[in-house]
Amino acid sequence: MCPCIFVYVERLHFVILLPPLLLLLPLLLLLFGYNKLNCMYDRLVMSFVIFAVLKGEKKLHEAARQNNLAKARRLLIEKVDVDCKNNLDRTALHWAAAEGNIDIIQLLLDNGTDVELRDKYGMGAVHCAAWFGQLESLKALVNGGARTTVQTKQGMNILHCAAQNNHLNILTFIADSLENFDVNQTERNDRTSLHLAADNGCIEAVLKLIAMKCDIHMKDKDGATALHLAAKKGNIDILKALLASGSISDDRDVDGRTALHIASENGYTEVCDLLLEYGANPNAETLKEMTPLHLSANHGHTDVVAKLLHFGCGVNAQNFQGNTALHLSAMGNHADTAKILVQAGCELDLPNYRLQTPLHAAVESGLTEVVEVLLAGGASLDAREKSGKTSLQLASRGAHVALVDTIIKAERYYSTAREYHNNDLGYVEPHAYLRRPTHPSAEQMKEILWRLSTKQLKNNEWKKLALYWKFKPEHIQAIEHQYVGPNSYKEHGFRLLIIWLHGIRKDENIMKLLFEALVAIDRRNLAGKHPTLSVLLKRFLPK
Repeated sequence: MCPCIFVYVERLHFVILLPPLLLLLPLLLLLFGYNKLNCMYDRLVMSFVIFAVLKGEKKLHEAARQNNLAKARRLLIEKVDVDCKNNLDRTALHWAAAEGNIDIIQLLLDNGTDVELRDKYGMGAVHCAAWFGQLESLKALVNGGARTTVQTKQGMNILHCAAQNNHLNILTFIADSLENFDVNQTERNDRTSLHLAADNGCIEAVLKLIAMKCDIHMKDKDGATALHLAAKKGNIDILKALLASGSISDDRDVDGRTALHIASENGYTEVCDLLLEYGANPNAETLKEMTPLHLSANHGHTDVVAKLLHFGCGVNAQNFQGNTALHLSAMGNHADTAKILVQAGCELDLPNYRLQTPLHAAVESGLTEVVEVLLAGGASLDAREKSGKTSLQLASRGAHVALVDTIIKAERYYSTAREYHNNDLGYVEPHAYLRRPTHPSAEQMKEILWRLSTKQLKNNEWKKLALYWKFKPEHIQAIEHQYVGPNSYKEHGFRLLIIWLHGIRKDENIMKLLFEALVAIDRRNLAGKHPTLSVLLKRFLPK
């Protein structure tokens, strides 16, 4: 007896070492007794026989896969089961069909293989041949008696398998050689072969299926046509083929979405252009009252938004929550998209069902860039949301310090100083104004203002300056909301001075304005306490 028996099972190798067992035999006899040990021995021998058979079966599968005809013939002579299965319930016929090994297929057929056996997924040999585009395999199986209408557990027939993988040769064979084949047969998700071809980007298969009179209007369980699926993948060639064949551009799925909704949501500008050229409705609404503009704005697809606007979509349409496209672009922090919508003339202050304007929504989430776009566009700062708060109050409550300052800058600029700044030489756009002061001495002034606020101004003197410069009480309150300890007033003062600095025109004498303000709050003496400030302010002191 060989001391080692090597036994093979699919993907597993068992090595049974007998010498250790022989050494343990006396102990085993003592523990289990002769009869029980003999029974265990019989089971072990039976296992060896089974494993030996499995070894041969694996070799048959390998021979079928490798097209080794001589090896396969020898194994069958040795009585290896022609229909033996692996762990996926696949037989040698499955492998031969998938690989296109015609001689092996014929050998297996001659030895009585069952052409209808399925694997654990319900795939027969005909499905394997169709899936891998093995036309000669399929012909041999059909000639061997295999049925062509069988379905997998997914409900797929050979047409589905071929269409999904763009095998034009199989489709042509079905069209030319198989009578009464239902080209509109659906699988488990109610998808036809045309659905599968469109979803997988198989343009040749789509064209062939259209020629085979597949119904281009059929819908799957989600209500999607082949056009919906092609739009989702952004396949322009398939869309052109379907539209040219009469697909309805405004067909809706179970959610009320058209192909244009899907293309807009995924940012496919070229697809949107094609659908719009074919008459797709740019204002179509889903069940949640979402237009293509809502969906593209929500995802920040700026080019799609521009395309929809070009085709005249309604810019102020509201969805089931009352949100416009501008609301959604603001909530999604898509500043470029918001800017296009603002430039298109959308209503900046239209409230949703929470009475929030786009500015409220952006401020609440602390989205600085979007807030700047809306402020530059002229969004109202007086509008109040459902709780009665303005955008400034929302920013203050949310501890969005930078936004508080930005909103105050914008309110002072737009409500009291727009004309004042429009007359400025070298005027910059409002969006830039909100980010940085434009006065040529601004950088030098920041150091002066920092020392003034942190070293020289007393508690509450910054508020006196605020009132002198006509800051509103709510501005002061919003600035004061930030608390960083007992010396918070120093930070408050510096913020106030920087906001004031933003409002100074390029052609104004900034030091003269600062001196006049200090005099107004009875702090003229500060001119001598800062070297730089002293030198600059002396020019403006009365002689």
